[in-house]
Amino acid sequence: MWGSMAREERDLVLEVEEGEDEMGRRVMKLAVLECERLQEHLAPAVFHRTGGYLQLLENAFTHVVSHASTILHPQINVPPSLSFTGFDVKAGEYPKDVAEFDGVLITGSLSGVYDGDAWIHRLLNEIRELDKRRVKTVGISFGHQAIAQALGGHVARNPKGSEVSVRRAWVTKAGEQVFLPSLKEFRLHYHHNDAILKLPPDFVNLASNNVTEFQSIYKRQQFLTFCGHPDYSHNIEVLEKLLEYDREKLWVPEQLVEYGLETLSQPTDYEWVIKQILLFYSGAFDKSL
Repeated sequence: MWGSMAREERDLVLEVEEGEDEMGRRVMKLAVLECERLQEHLAPAVFHRTGGYLQLLENAFTHVVSHASTILHPQINVPPSLSFTGFDVKAGEYPKDVAEFDGVLITGSLSGVYDGDAWIHRLLNEIRELDKRRVKTVGISFGHQAIAQALGGHVARNPKGSEVSVRRAWVTKAGEQVFLPSLKEFRLHYHHNDAILKLPPDFVNLASNNVTEFQSIYKRQQFLTFCGHPDYSHNIEVLEKLLEYDREKLWVPEQLVEYGLETLSQPTDYEWVIKQILLFYSGAFDKSL
């Protein structure tokens, strides 16, 4: 399982001492399981400028941490310094020892969790191992669906259609007990044709809308997921190009592609979502529900 393949390290923080950066701040070390690198879907100049999911996430998280007032909370009274290490799971790369990290983050992908590819089969097994080892894990879009599929839920083509670009989700009563602070609703960028149709055991639904019932799911002290993409919101150029790719491949109906392109620049609550992820990793959610 973990560590059977060499990893590609791309740490984005220089550590001076174990657990601290050069300013003496705690380093939160995250292992990012990259389920798509995006090079084949973006023009070389665009990929060079925007990066793949690892760079998008690093940029978005760093932006939130740099605005300390947006994440101050008793559990994070000093914003952490963040360290991201990417693992190309399509190439079979995983951490040698997941215990070296404060948590795991599973990215989006243009694949479906039910596709049957060998790398997806292994990823689902690795998620089950993360569950057994009680590793704090976050899933975004494909990662959200993979966690549900691996742990007893069911993912399929969304019978209510695709969600692209900016969409709204309403926080459930369970979500009001978990999120800090709770919002009545939040907006994110979306890019998916599939949906969780059955919730895994021991998970609760934190948010919903009229197209996708399970917008954010949570298992106490272990898993937090979001159907939408906080990473795209910080750099909408990537989603713009992916929507054009959808049009070329006829993956999304033309009307939805047009809607997605028209709403790309609308504001979202991605900073709030990233704050929730940081609070989850820090343990602030552990006594909820």
